[in-house]
Amino acid sequence: MRRNALLERMDAIGRSVATHEGTLLLLALGSIGLETDRLDDYSDLDFFLIVEDGQKARFIDELDWLEVEPIAYRFQNTKDGHKIMYEDGIYGEFAVFELHEMASIAYTPGRIIWQRDEALEAFATPNIITQAADASYCYEEALTNLYVGLLRERRGERLAGFELIQVAAVTNVLKAHGEMSDPFNPTRRVEVRHPDVIGFLEQGVLGYGRSVEAAAAILAYIEARHSVNPMLKKKIERLLRA
Repeated sequence: MRRNALLERMDAIGRSVATHEGTLLLLALGSIGLETDRLDDYSDLDFFLIVEDGQKARFIDELDWLEVEPIAYRFQNTKDGHKIMYEDGIYGEFAVFELHEMASIAYTPGRIIWQRDEALEAFATPNIITQAADASYCYEEALTNLYVGLLRERRGERLAGFELIQVAAVTNVLKAHGEMSDPFNPTRRVEVRHPDVIGFLEQGVLGYGRSVEAAAAILAYIEARHSVNPMLKKKIERLLRA
């Protein structure tokens, strides 16, 4: 079962990390972290490696500490880490941080796989409070997304319009619903946590070339829940009819 394979792989990486000098803590995040009940056949590995100051480059440039099984693919996607895939198909994303960097890193609470010092346990529960954005603020953002997106759509920038209308505006509407299971991406697991928005998504995410129709549906959805400025509404409706 893939769930067991993922848990075993994470533990194997922890055992490997423990044998390398300069390592301090391995922190699993997301479904491989504190939410292992969510692990399924579509899950992957997501983790942080915390190292001593001055050791970051070594653990980013050399992935010997990850080679508990042969690695078939590696791609350094940020200055802090890589995306990898093992030959058996297990995929993972990780970042390496030095101890002094942790105070400025935003992340959800994680599960400690291995630690050199119990004093490091505080990093598993960061002092970061994720508050739901104000619904009114989110709806106003969505309305301006619609307006600017329709301007771009009418200019012939259909892809740019799609991004603002069917991605940005929709995301802001989702944020207006309050609590989301992933504070960094409100689209994650929304169908399970907020099934009441599925009807909205079916009308507001219609695909490339249908942004005007989607914008009309998003505007109607917002109007039913939020007071829309008459001037802005008039401008949006004019663009819908253009």
